[in-house]
Formats: sequence, structure tokens, C-alpha cells
Amino acid sequence: MRRFHIDMRPLPLLFLREYRNALVLALLTALFLVFIHGDSPDPALSTEAYRAMVIFVLAVILWVSNLLPLAITSLLVLGLLAHFEVMAARQVYSFFGNSALFFILGAFIISAAVQASGLSKRIAVTVLRACGKEKYSLICGVFFLSAGLSHIMPEHAVAALMYPILRDILPLVETEKKSGPFQEYLFFSMAWGCIIGGVVTFLGGARNPLAIGILQEMSAADISMGRWIIAAAPPMYILGALVLLFFRLTLKDDAHSSIHIAALPPLPKIHFREIKAGVILSVTIALWVFGNARFGIANIALISASLFFVLNVLSWEEAKNEINWGIILMYGGAIALGTSLDRLGVLELMVDTHLSTLQLSPLLFIGAIAAISIILTDFVSNAAVIVILLPAAIRMAPGAGISPELATLSIAIPSGLAFMLPMSTPAMAIIYGSGKVNPARTLRYGLVLNTISWIFCVSAATWYWPRLGI
Repeated sequence: MRRFHIDMRPLPLLFLREYRNALVLALLTALFLVFIHGDSPDPALSTEAYRAMVIFVLAVILWVSNLLPLAITSLLVLGLLAHFEVMAARQVYSFFGNSALFFILGAFIISAAVQASGLSKRIAVTVLRACGKEKYSLICGVFFLSAGLSHIMPEHAVAALMYPILRDILPLVETEKKSGPFQEYLFFSMAWGCIIGGVVTFLGGARNPLAIGILQEMSAADISMGRWIIAAAPPMYILGALVLLFFRLTLKDDAHSSIHIAALPPLPKIHFREIKAGVILSVTIALWVFGNARFGIANIALISASLFFVLNVLSWEEAKNEINWGIILMYGGAIALGTSLDRLGVLELMVDTHLSTLQLSPLLFIGAIAAISIILTDFVSNAAVIVILLPAAIRMAPGAGISPELATLSIAIPSGLAFMLPMSTPAMAIIYGSGKVNPARTLRYGLVLNTISWIFCVSAATWYWPRLGI
């Protein structure tokens, strides 16, 4: 006999539980309409710039709260930017032609080929066997691998390559709490490792060479790659050690700190398909490291992705099932929003108008520009932060009593430390889109990491970097 359960809770309570997201969205919509049709509080802001800021605030709330899927929020951003004439509709939708999106698309196809060929599973099993049977050791292995690779290739590429490896590791790991912190920490260790490792050398991201180029254009100063590594490595390695300490302390009291690795079958001999995937991947990494300036990271990714089809490593059926179109859509909206804030002068107004009016001591000046850099980089691309903030800082540096080189490091290194929001870097976009991390917790941890990173950068700029002659 079937038994029926009658929920006796009050009807209004049931209604609120069932439609709470819809009610919150209705409230947000009402507030948005009030503000979007309001007047700008700053006369220096145009109507378009003010509306871009209102849309930006709405997007951040939706991205963090996850009231809508991340990709849908980004598509909503595109529609709002065009509808409220923040920018011309043709220009708004043209941001989907941004090279960053095509890099991510190419990187997903490469990742699909690495997975379909069996190469990523071989790497996953090797990592599992090397790291032992503790949660912490596996997390450390993922962190060190991500951070180490980000020293010699762009962190975007490392995140795209590590993602399928993590996807192959998870089914092999059995824990009683499938949604517990362990799986979340695996993805954090990947993203945070990419971010921290990516600021140590010129190869981890385009922002570092870009900053040096601006420094050379605006002054007679320069920072070689060797000096950059010596300056960036110690504070970043200490930050990485703190991240690993955080993982250790938070997992210490976990009753299930040991993990059971599912029975691993012996690895088969490497077959020809796997060899082809490994060769193409190796050439791609080499081009990313040594030929990025000449060929472009997105061009390399797309050509490499095509080779997997040409050499019969991957079929389209296999590829389309592995491409995360949600991340691509989300990143497209984020780029459109960030670029609109940039081109409409919102960020330039924040820097040139408000910062230039302050009379600051060297310590306060360094603290201010590092804080602005580390805040902005969570909302827009780090390259945009460099372009907007660095020229003004270099101009103001002599008056604040610091060298242009010190101003450059105080902006360029914090600009790469984006731990909070999905639009900050593809590494964060990937873990948000994976569905394996809690957005609110990611934001909270990211805020703590951003604060610690700011303290480290200001401390290094005050006591360490000047001793290097910077």
C-alpha cells in the first residue's frame, strides 16, 4: 500500500520555501529598475557609465548568490548593456569575438582530447599513486602541480589542462561525504595554485610583460625577468605555504581525513592515440612558453585543437560533450561588462580623479595602489587593471617618494591575485562553472586571501623590494 505524506506546515511558509529565489529576483529587479533610471551621483560620470555601474552591481550579486546560472547571468548582462544603450548593441555582442574566449574554447578542446585519449587518466592515476592515501597529500599534489606549471606557461592554460585531470581523479576517490570540503579543496588548490604560481615569472600571464612595457615607455627604468622572479617568488611562496596550512588545519579534525582510492587497474601500455595526444600537447605547451609573443596564445590553442581532429585523436562527438559552453558564455558577458566599465571611463575616473587628489606618504601610497589593484582585478581583467592604474601610478610615484619600478611591482603583482569572482581569471571561472565549489564560501575565502595578499605585497614593497635596488 502506498503511503502519502501531507505537509502540515503553513501555506505561506511552503510558498516562501518554494519560490524564495523568484521572490528575491523580483526584489532585485525592482531595485535595479529604480537605480538604472536614476541620475548619476557623480557629475563626471556619463549616463552610460552610471548604467554600466548599476548593471555591474547586479551582475556581481547574481554571480555570487547563484540565483541564476552563471552563464545566464552573463547573457543577461549582454542584453542589459545593449537594451539600456550603455554601448551600441553591435559593439556589445562583438565582445564574443574576444581572443580570450577563443583561447578558452581551444583549451577545452585540447582538454577533451587529453581526456578522450586516456592521457589525463594516466596522469590522474600517477598523481594518486604518488600522493598516497591522504586528502591533504593529494590536495598538495594538485596545488604544486598547478603552481609549478604556471611558472612556465600561462595560468589560463594550466587551469584548462588541470580541469580534466581533476574530473578523472574524483570518480577514483571514495569518501563518505561526496559534497564535503575535500572535493571543494581540490578545485581550490588547482585555481589558487595557478593564480599564485602565475605571478612569479613573465610566462604566467600577459600582465607581467605588459607592466614592464608600460614602465619602459614611461620611464628609463626596467625590471629584468631575473629581478622579477627574485622579487615575486618569496612573498608568493610564503602565500602558497599559508594556503597549504589552511588546507591542513581545516582538514585536521576531519574524521575521514584518509581517503580510499578505488581499486586502480594496472595502466595499459601507451597506445598510439595517447602518444599523438602527448606530442601535440607537448608542442602546444612549448609554443605557449616560447612562442606566445609571436603567435598569440589563442591562435596556438585553436591550431592545436584542430590538429587533434586532423590526426584522428578526437572526434567532434567526443569534443562537444566536454566543452563547457556555460563557462564560455559567462566569460563573454564578463569581458563585455569589464570592457564597458573601462571604455566609458569609470575605472579611469576612480584612479585619476580620486587617487590623484590624495597627498600620501610612501607607505600609504603603496598600500592604496596595491589595494585598488587587488580589488579591481576581481572585477575586470588584470591586463585592464595594468593599463588603467599603472600609468597614473608611475606619474605619481616621484611625488610620493618611491621609484617607478616599485610602483610597477606594487600594482602588477597584486593585479594577478584574483581569488574571489568568476570574471577575474579563467582559473576562477572554471571552478565556479564546475559546480564543485560553493560560490558564497569561495567569495569568503577569496576575500581572506585577497587581504593576506595585500599585506604581503605592501610588506614586500616596504622592506624587501627596496633592498633589491627596486
